[in-house]
Amino acid sequence: MGILDLVIILVAVTVATPLKKQAGQTYISIGQNYLNEWQSFQSGIKSPAGISTYGDIWSGALNSDSQDLLAGYAASGTGFVEVGMSWKDAMTNNGYTQFQGAQLCHDIANGKYDNNLNALGSYLATFANVKYIFRVDYEVSGNLHANTNPTAFDENTWDLTAYPEAFAHVRNVISGKVSDIEFIFHPVRGEAQLLYPGDDVVDYQGVSIFNNDVCLPVGSTSNCDGSVLDPNVLKDIQFATKPKWVAESSVQPPASDATDDFITYLTRVKNMIEEYDFAGWTYINSNWPIHGWSGDTWGDSRIETNSPIKDWYESNIVGDSRYVFA
Repeated sequence: MGILDLVIILVAVTVATPLKKQAGQTYISIGQNYLNEWQSFQSGIKSPAGISTYGDIWSGALNSDSQDLLAGYAASGTGFVEVGMSWKDAMTNNGYTQFQGAQLCHDIANGKYDNNLNALGSYLATFANVKYIFRVDYEVSGNLHANTNPTAFDENTWDLTAYPEAFAHVRNVISGKVSDIEFIFHPVRGEAQLLYPGDDVVDYQGVSIFNNDVCLPVGSTSNCDGSVLDPNVLKDIQFATKPKWVAESSVQPPASDATDDFITYLTRVKNMIEEYDFAGWTYINSNWPIHGWSGDTWGDSRIETNSPIKDWYESNIVGDSRYVFA
């Protein structure tokens, strides 16, 4: 995911204490960015426990759609807000090559972007009635966060201290502005152990669960045929020492175009969440193509607009006391 410069994903709740991470419970968060789509899910199914928003380090702000979503949501005084902060997506537009991930991380850790981080933190703090869960970049990887070879991605040159230092620094700066906040480490599948910032700074470990992650095709691309969970996702799950969170998820074509396959996707995510006791599930409930995404790989993932899928969700998720809504 991610066409948004440096994104910081947050989660907001009404009390100044961490989310109650009880075994056997999973908080439901619905995103991303668009207030009208969130309201459609809220009115069509049920108010979820939280929302998902995006911003960037380069501007020190949420994008305008996420600002509207957060303002509308916070006005109700309920739930939590997940904010995604990625610096990888627009690094090549801001003075770095794609091969300078480690350098960018070190620059962040050394305070180069503190003014922007402080601006973002101050903005978030104005919504004092919500709680944030903050992703310090998302889908982080060795190639884009540890590489030091100036001309190519080269794992033999990875600096595995760079991202953990940046994570700890971002946490320190943002926490200085926002008191009611926790932080998510969200790697690409299979790289959690390489880039883990440490138990002292991580509150949740996140994963992305799209079609390929649960062994369903995306367009003409298949993955882990015959299985129901990518082995690298399982590797990261088994590595996790902190509560686990599905930080991004959405059904994609062709499954999004066929009711039975859409339900298969949701069922596989649900089964994973319950088997490995995930604390949260953020689902991107959106008509992706109308927002500019390619219809080849992104479809209409909205649950409430398809009656059989809505019925399945209400019966199996809303009707299951494990899943925490507003």
